[in-house]
Amino acid sequence: MNAPKRILGLLLTALLLAGCRKKNPSEPPVSQETHTLATRMETGIWGWPETGTRDWFSGDTVRYHYGLLPASSNLLVFLDSLAVPDSGSFIMDRDHALEALCDNRLIWKINFNEALYYCCPAVGRDGTVFVSTGIYRMTQSGSVHAVSPSGQLLWSHALEANVYTPSLGEDGTLYVQDFSYKVHAISESGTLLWSFDDWERDISVTYDTGQRIPAVGADGTVYIAADGLYALDPSSGRRLWRFNPWNKFCRQSPVIGPDGTIYITIHQDQLFAVNPDGTLKWEARFSREDEMAFGCPAIDNSGVIYIGSEVGPYPASLYAFFPDGTLKWRHLFENGGAVRASPSIGPDGTIYIGTKCGPDQTSRFLAFDPSGEIKWEYIVESVHVTGDDIYSSASIGADGLIYFGAETAFLYCLNPDGSLNWKCELEFGINWSSPALLPDGTLYIGTITGPSYQGNLYALRTSSMGYTSSPWPRFRAGNRNTGRFGEE
Repeated sequence: MNAPKRILGLLLTALLLAGCRKKNPSEPPVSQETHTLATRMETGIWGWPETGTRDWFSGDTVRYHYGLLPASSNLLVFLDSLAVPDSGSFIMDRDHALEALCDNRLIWKINFNEALYYCCPAVGRDGTVFVSTGIYRMTQSGSVHAVSPSGQLLWSHALEANVYTPSLGEDGTLYVQDFSYKVHAISESGTLLWSFDDWERDISVTYDTGQRIPAVGADGTVYIAADGLYALDPSSGRRLWRFNPWNKFCRQSPVIGPDGTIYITIHQDQLFAVNPDGTLKWEARFSREDEMAFGCPAIDNSGVIYIGSEVGPYPASLYAFFPDGTLKWRHLFENGGAVRASPSIGPDGTIYIGTKCGPDQTSRFLAFDPSGEIKWEYIVESVHVTGDDIYSSASIGADGLIYFGAETAFLYCLNPDGSLNWKCELEFGINWSSPALLPDGTLYIGTITGPSYQGNLYALRTSSMGYTSSPWPRFRAGNRNTGRFGEE
């Protein structure tokens, strides 16, 4: 046999032998080592991998990513009990455990077709939550809603214009004022009792900023701001008296001091103290004639009245007036924007207030000591191109934690020293509401949600069992929003 034939024969023999050694298709493949990944993702978190167990081949790369859902805070991710970033990857070289943890603060959420604009929830003695909806320039009407402590809608009462923060009388009657200044009395069951708009002057000037909130005296008298300060009989809505020495309009809501004195700004730069019979007690002025106050005053244990202001493009101020109307101090926010939030007061007399953003900086939340010195400030991050203002007033918990909202869509919780304890996003809207706290730690707050200007009312978990011991620990002094010093 010649050499080429010999080579060809050897090749054929090799192929036959290889075919004989080929594995039977029914036999299992050669085993490859696997490892188990056990994943746990708590409620309040989105991301992957989700909760469960899965086998991975040895050497595989696992990519993970987690984020917080609305109303959750403090995201923590652990790989085999070691803290890792909330997004990353690792190699499956052995069995692993991956955990994504958070503080899920959501108890319940209820959605409304209209925004909770300038609305701080009022809470009745039985736990019923009352909120108002509607937003100027975006809706032509508004409503008042009653919600149970478990988050069930009990009733709604529609009105002709958007309405602001409601207040509650001792007998459970709800008082609300709408964008046209008209005031309505509504029963606990949602029935309209009376309305009042018998103004001395035709109200042709309306403002899209500030609030209109009735104040309720200890004797039940209802005080409202319109073309002056009015006192109304709570049972009939009958006018008792009107105070307005300058015949100008009010841009802000009245509050009531410990001796029954009513405090209100009329027109722009004038703060008035009015006796319960409608007579003038004193008048004080701001530093500039064009200075305006849109927020509500707050009153401390010594009777000092605190109120913020704004002056167009000029720096805003925080004023402190003694009970006799003389100026105690004024703080000028030299680089800040307007102050449209209302002050809150801590147990040691600390005054808390937020600002709008200014030309050169984002919004700030500040703490002042009673002498007017800044104790600390917290800078709010800017999320939107136009800046993110603070309209929300703080609620101060019994444990010293401080809660407020902002246009960033976040609810902030600060420590007593001004450092951030936690924050949680409330959907993708903005927040001009102020929070309400309950003795069991539940916090209520409303939002404006999305381009259609709907609104959500949230019930959230906190560690603060009610308010700190102060006559003015939140917007409008207490959970009934009466605007009365030391409301119980």
